Amino acid sequence: MWIPCLVRSTGPDGEVRASLGDPLVDDYLRFVAARSRPNTVLATAYDLKVFFSVVGKEPARVSTTDVMEFLAVQRAPRRGARVVRLEDGESGLSARTLKRRLASVSGLSRTCWSVTMSMCGATRCRAVWARGARWPRERVGCR
Repeated sequence: MWIPCLVRSTGPDGEVRASLGDPLVDDYLRFVAARSRPNTVLATAYDLKVFFSVVGKEPARVSTTDVMEFLAVQRAPRRGARVVRLEDGESGLSARTLKRRLASVSGLSRTCWSVTMSMCGATRCRAVWARGARWPRERVGCR
């Protein structure tokens, strides 16, 4: 079982690097680093670390059901049912935090799908995304 470990480093030209120890996730974090500011890279890496720590699976084994269960866990009360946020009276993490974490997971999924399609040529690739298919989407029939 893969356990994500967030490692932060600085490249030779001063750019912030983040790694979680999985090639797929680390490639995505390099993609984010090329397009975003350093704090965005670190926030994305942390959000993915939280996601994979809660889900407890390797990236290639995550399903849509796992994402929905992650959201349910994040919405659960953190410090007891009687403790709520002053902002909206709800328990669990704020909607803003949930949206950011889900955006990080969604970005990883979309990017992996795009890379997979471009590796085999989108015109010849028949992709499978049915109930029970694994996330990121597996490619089938690529030549």
